[in-house]
Amino acid sequence: RAQDVYPGIDLVVYEAVGGFKFDWELDPGVDPEQIRIHYGGLWGLEVLEKQLHLQTRFGSLVEGIPYAYQEDSEVRARYDQEEGYVGYKIGRRKKDQTLIIDPIYIFSTYTGSSSDNFGYTATFDDNGNAFGGGIVWGTGYPTTLGAVDTVFNGGLFDVALSKFSSDGTQLLWSSFLGGSNLDQPYSLDCDENGDLYILGSTGSDDFGVTATAYDTSFASGQQVTAEYYTFTQGTDLFVAHISANGTQLVGSTYLGGAGNDGINTNLGLNYGDSYRGDIEVGRNGGHVYIASSTLSSSYPTLLPATTHQGNQDGVFSILSRNMTQLLASTYAGTSGDDALYSIALSDKKGLNYPNANFKYSPFFAAGSLGASTDSSFEMGWVNAFNTSVPTSSDQNAVLLSGYISPSPIGVATCIVMDALDVQADTGYNQHFFVEVHSETDTNSIVTVMGQHKGGLAHDGGLWGQPGSAQYFQEFKRNTNNGFDLRRTAVWGDSSNATVDVSPTALLVDDCGNTYFSGWGGSPNPEGNTNNMITTPNAIQSTTDGRDLYFLVLGPDWKDARLATYFGGPSREHVDGGTSRFDRNGRIFQAVCAGCGGVSNYPSFPSSAYSTSNNSTNCNLAVTVIDLDVQNARVGTYPDPPAFCLPNTLILQDSSANVQEFTVYWGDGNSNTGSNLPNGHVYASPGTYPVQVIGHDTICDTWDTATFNVQVNPAYDSAFTHFDYDYCDPQRTVTASLRSTLDSSIITDRILNWSIAGVNFSAAQFQTNMPTAGYTVITLTSLDTLCNVAEEFVDTVFFRLPPYLNIISDVEDCETQEFVEFSPAYNSVYQGFEWLVDGQNQGATNPLTIGITGIYEISLVGYDSICNTTDTLTETFDIYFAGEPFTVPNIITPNGDNINDRWTINTDENWDRFHVILFNRWGLKVFETNAPTFDWGADYDDEILTPGVYFYQVEAENRCGVVTEEGTLHITY
Repeated sequence: RAQDVYPGIDLVVYEAVGGFKFDWELDPGVDPEQIRIHYGGLWGLEVLEKQLHLQTRFGSLVEGIPYAYQEDSEVRARYDQEEGYVGYKIGRRKKDQTLIIDPIYIFSTYTGSSSDNFGYTATFDDNGNAFGGGIVWGTGYPTTLGAVDTVFNGGLFDVALSKFSSDGTQLLWSSFLGGSNLDQPYSLDCDENGDLYILGSTGSDDFGVTATAYDTSFASGQQVTAEYYTFTQGTDLFVAHISANGTQLVGSTYLGGAGNDGINTNLGLNYGDSYRGDIEVGRNGGHVYIASSTLSSSYPTLLPATTHQGNQDGVFSILSRNMTQLLASTYAGTSGDDALYSIALSDKKGLNYPNANFKYSPFFAAGSLGASTDSSFEMGWVNAFNTSVPTSSDQNAVLLSGYISPSPIGVATCIVMDALDVQADTGYNQHFFVEVHSETDTNSIVTVMGQHKGGLAHDGGLWGQPGSAQYFQEFKRNTNNGFDLRRTAVWGDSSNATVDVSPTALLVDDCGNTYFSGWGGSPNPEGNTNNMITTPNAIQSTTDGRDLYFLVLGPDWKDARLATYFGGPSREHVDGGTSRFDRNGRIFQAVCAGCGGVSNYPSFPSSAYSTSNNSTNCNLAVTVIDLDVQNARVGTYPDPPAFCLPNTLILQDSSANVQEFTVYWGDGNSNTGSNLPNGHVYASPGTYPVQVIGHDTICDTWDTATFNVQVNPAYDSAFTHFDYDYCDPQRTVTASLRSTLDSSIITDRILNWSIAGVNFSAAQFQTNMPTAGYTVITLTSLDTLCNVAEEFVDTVFFRLPPYLNIISDVEDCETQEFVEFSPAYNSVYQGFEWLVDGQNQGATNPLTIGITGIYEISLVGYDSICNTTDTLTETFDIYFAGEPFTVPNIITPNGDNINDRWTINTDENWDRFHVILFNRWGLKVFETNAPTFDWGADYDDEILTPGVYFYQVEAENRCGVVTEEGTLHITY
């Protein structure tokens, strides 16, 4: 701990899972904007997607989105970069509580394939390197020299596999895998050497299997279409093993019968459910475990084993690492449709069992069972795994399994150790993932994640949204060697029971935190990610409905430690398969990203292997995020932070993941215990540095909180008057303090302002009046140290809000000679004047205008007290109607230049003007559209004969239409 790096701010560096971390720890009320970090020796520094990117000569480093919290809540935080320095912008927080700012670290990369490349599955090795698996539709997938398969094998698509360095900046190896038909991966896992194991399905009769594989021939099947793709020759499972450097195909085998294997054709709920299955590799030389589905009645099994029960069954098999031996294999099913989706190996979770030989690991599996009316349904399911276990003496540690929650239509089942009591259930229901953990070495607890469309009951007091479609359930081994349901948490968009997210990964870490990842929205036919809950520390708090969703619950499931969206503006999704969390809570997520040929899925750091999708459609992206919730966090603070003797120091606490506390009181004394020590008595006044150390004994992580407590003497009165400026537009009032008052004492006071009878709190001696005019203020100061209050009352008066208004009688088509404008203003002003089109017209009242036109009229108010002016400007369109036209009724075109011509007298500008003249037989002898016409009775080059003629006049302007009809006498 480096104390007072900035005033009131400590830098705490500590060891966490996976390396070192640091926190900024701020005393109550301290301004976090003091923190200004300058990084030396960088080539560049920028904030992208809320993360801090540091470019060095050796590559790019990333500090993730900062996480800030106080003892009872998270606080929004972001980086602030300015002139080469980095700081933090912090949201609303409690000024009387300690603030912790804690960055996290993440990376994300595309494969950079120029061929269309879908994302299915991801995993990790012990060094934190990331593996991504998917399919690729052509030759443009980037491969590395010496990789197992560097040539596209034909057909519609091949398996695509890539290994990235732990910082996401290097492609360590990359390869195709497949044959001349359709091939795809469902699940990836690594052994302790970093070798990669792949489970998937193939429709190729020339898939790359090794010469000594358990099964080197394609068993074929029937043509089948799943998720838009047609396997013309049917499907087999394949299981493959690739060396850590990607250059050796250690083992690869077909696995299947005469029907279709590996395609979940009958129980899919989400897009991609057709391509679910799981592979797990036992540690320390352990075997390879796979779970999947089959339609084959001849799927390879080892006796004793159950037989094919229905149309589609789950299958469970154990193979040697080099894929040359099938060590155990059985169906898992009923007379309905069944599937297995997930496996959890006990030895990989660090669990031990009496008399266990971990050449074969105790396991748990999760999946879905179809309906059955068979009375032996329960026992039949148990026997499926009972009889699949080899009987030699070193193999008897494989744990048996059972099921839960059968329902009449497509049930959810969790296969756990031994048989569980059958529970009544309704609605479409599936378990997708299973995790095993324990409270003691022999006390197994199983957690499952599933989806339920029938309204599964939610346990009160747990985090969740009852009525939603996703759920977690936890089971614990009982004294009868069976399992009891402990709790159920239902969550998602509670506005309906539609499935929101398709699951991709589940973890229960060593500290009991439950992690989940999934995705929602198109192309999933079920639901989307709208209306999901997010937490204040979310990486991304908004969604377009088509994003990933990460969730972390604390061990008691009573709070969400992290709930966040993650994605870009395109439809991020997964095309089937499993991603994984490591034991440190880092998600290794495969994503089908950038579909449509865009690169708007988050990629980082800037030196990531590929920050762009180079295809015209999609790219497999691998995202690794350290969700960082399992470290010890000390949330201890003094309440109050200062007090008067002989009171004792009281500590409040919201620590997480702490099983042991040690408190150093700052006066030479200390206490240690499983509960936070409290009530310390100090002998004399002073400032004491207190240090609280929390130890997570389960995860072996530490955290420290340090703060000062002030032991003060008696109270002294504080205020003398209020200072303010009548002209201040912010209406700021400051309470003036007694000049002799100790400033260190006054800062510990709680202030309550009562303004015009409305009470509110402000932890400052300055505030702003909500309204102008006269206001009565009562300021109460509570000295929380000695529990003494004082009250100060006074009246302040601020300048009223300006009021200007122009009153006019303007009407369209004015018939009067002029219009009038009058000023209206309040007592703020001591004078006024007019401006017309920018020209000063003085203080005339009223202002008059008598000419048609558009005028910009301004009323200027003068405040000589505050030496300011205010101007109100309005535009007026004034139009005077004028006199209508007059039509003469006689002319004498005899050449004497007296009344020889026919014209209409008008002083108006018309928008439309039309005159027409007929003789008594209806013949048109004259017509014009000109208001200023001058006609001499000529028609067809001759002068009309005397007589009576008939006219029609129609004229139109903005005041309306005027028509007139009459007679015109022509005489000589």
